[in-house]
Amino acid sequence: IKVLYNKRGVSDYAFYDEAGIEERTGVHPTLYPQYAALRGDNSDNLPGVPGVGEKTAAKLINKYGGLDGIFEHVADQTPKLSQNLAENEDRARLNVEAMVLRRDTPLEIDPTTVRWDEVDVDEIQRLFEFLEFRSLYERLNTVLDGRLPDVSAGEGVLEAEMTRVDDAATAVALLGRLRTRREPVAIEALWVDGPSGELSGIALVSAPEDAECSFIDTDLLADATVVEALGALMGDGGVPLNAHHIKPLMRILRTRYGIDVTRLDVDTELAAYLIDPADSRYGLADLLLRYAQMELAGDDSAPSGQLSFGDEAGDPALDAARRALAVDRLAPVLSDIMKQRGLRDLYDELERPLVRVLAKMEELGIGVDVAELTRLRDYLVSECDRLQVAIIEEAGHEFNVNSTKQLREVLFEELELTPQKKTKTGYSTDAASLEKIRDQHPIVAHLLDYREVEKLRSTYGQGLLDVVGGDDRIHATFNQTVARTGRLSSEDPNLHNIPVRTEQGREFRRAFVPSAGLKLLVADYNQIELRVIAHLAEDPGLIGSFESGQDIHTATASSVFSVEPDVVTIEQRSKAKMISYGLAYGMEAYGLAQRLGIDRAEAVEILEAYFAAFPNVRSFMDRVVSEARDRGYTETEFGRRRLIPELNSPNRQVRGAAERQAMNAPIQGLAADIFKIALVRLDDAIAEAGLSARIVLQVHDEVILEVPAAELEEATDLTVATMRDAASLRVPLEVNVSVGDTWADAKS
Repeated sequence: IKVLYNKRGVSDYAFYDEAGIEERTGVHPTLYPQYAALRGDNSDNLPGVPGVGEKTAAKLINKYGGLDGIFEHVADQTPKLSQNLAENEDRARLNVEAMVLRRDTPLEIDPTTVRWDEVDVDEIQRLFEFLEFRSLYERLNTVLDGRLPDVSAGEGVLEAEMTRVDDAATAVALLGRLRTRREPVAIEALWVDGPSGELSGIALVSAPEDAECSFIDTDLLADATVVEALGALMGDGGVPLNAHHIKPLMRILRTRYGIDVTRLDVDTELAAYLIDPADSRYGLADLLLRYAQMELAGDDSAPSGQLSFGDEAGDPALDAARRALAVDRLAPVLSDIMKQRGLRDLYDELERPLVRVLAKMEELGIGVDVAELTRLRDYLVSECDRLQVAIIEEAGHEFNVNSTKQLREVLFEELELTPQKKTKTGYSTDAASLEKIRDQHPIVAHLLDYREVEKLRSTYGQGLLDVVGGDDRIHATFNQTVARTGRLSSEDPNLHNIPVRTEQGREFRRAFVPSAGLKLLVADYNQIELRVIAHLAEDPGLIGSFESGQDIHTATASSVFSVEPDVVTIEQRSKAKMISYGLAYGMEAYGLAQRLGIDRAEAVEILEAYFAAFPNVRSFMDRVVSEARDRGYTETEFGRRRLIPELNSPNRQVRGAAERQAMNAPIQGLAADIFKIALVRLDDAIAEAGLSARIVLQVHDEVILEVPAAELEEATDLTVATMRDAASLRVPLEVNVSVGDTWADAKS
């Protein structure tokens, strides 16, 4: 087979045969599907094995001959690669199945008989608008000689006119001129290796009406006059800025150049998230097409995840200029939509100022005791080794514990244990399935223990050591546009998932420490979700329990099980706690039965008793679902919306899941709003009070500060007051505060 691949545009081609493909990829074409399965293919939405790119994939394929050989030698790889391969074996094998073109599909039509017929233009317009095929609609209209209605409100392909700023004097003059503008200035950063890498330059829209942009290379920021002019443009007294995902730029400008960006107007990523938090696609090109009906001009390079056969690279600076112009065109559209939907106040008072707070947190990071973290890692390594020996002894022979295929053979063929569920690649060996057969053989308990310890070792023991910076601090990234409920999330690393359920997991908090001479102050909301439920449902029983200062779970157990509070058992209190928090996630009888290990009939009785004791809770949840079904979305008291169109799905399971989401969204959403308000106000309050205390970490409903010993009392009072006053609910907001030399000391 010989192919002409277009390298660039429509006239530049390269000839490829089998030898050419092997030279380009490093593998023979017959092995390409397995190579691509490891690397992934973004064009088909098939994620590969994390950490495996083109070179690693080719090396593994050539060394072991394919996926079977690779997964038989998982243990021979580096610890991180071994973990990634073991955890993603099913994904890689499914990729091979999914990405190979099927050639055996029965065709019930004769292609030679297919002819153009009359087209239903109204149906085409409806379908293409629903699928957001705007550019395809225009192309089809060309084929149909313009018979389709004109629906384009945009400018087609968006191309920028870019000027490189060559010297400091020109840069200063440009920045000074932009500072006199009344309208917001659109900016975009150019990064080397993404936003976590180095800043290469900044593109600014200098003449929006003429699509003119200017690019300032970071080399010019070595000049103090340019830095001063840029700070004057972006700081207090400057002009409003529009950007897409501005937080990394905010962070590096503060860290590297001392520029505090305070005049953000519209962050197009954040605005799009508020408009539709369920979308998850907030790339600038996607948003430009969706909301402004314009396509971002490109350089014809291959999409990420596909092979590129071109030799020429586009101009990265021009790409940044195009993106800046896209922001300029998109920001007013998103701003208008936010105003129309009552979201602008939420954006201005909560989400927008939070960007700067999170940028400062990421810049500061949190201190780590590297020696303690290393000790924990080494202990977990020894535990993994011990458990692997125990597993192999129970199996009666050597095998790769991390190979799903070999594990299936040992468990279900050799030991003849009872398989619980079957996946596309064989019987499942996931934790839930293994838990059900724990009593059938000692090997299962060892496997479950091994996986827990191995996850602690790789994700937290080694994983945290791998991301400790040169300043002995971990600088995680905090996301505002991931969770649909409005909650913040954390990545690189995910500090929100530091384990707390096991003693071994809790040990990791000992490795988090303040800077020398400081203390960690930890403040978290006491049962905020339950207080939000009491507030929203206006249930007198729940409100009374919180106002009286009773232990809410004991009070709930007393009402549900009809016993006096002083005779409530630990088991009853535990069940009441499970019900209360479960309801915050829309849990029903089946879910409660699963959590408590009881039959469904008993779970129904317990839930009925709960709703009898707190009837307004059921009324509230029924009302939320009904209103969301009518409107298509839920809304918090601060105006945060969550679109849930699945509430009208004809599929009962899909509709049931949507109803649980509708019950959960106002509760989680309001709790998230309150916490974000508290973070923004606390950061402002610390600055206004002139304290040296600083916010270094946020985890769920908990905020952690580094505080000098001399400021502890003032900082504690300030933190508690700020968090308590973040919102006015029908029940008091309570804040737990503790201080320690490590995160673990404070939490204990």
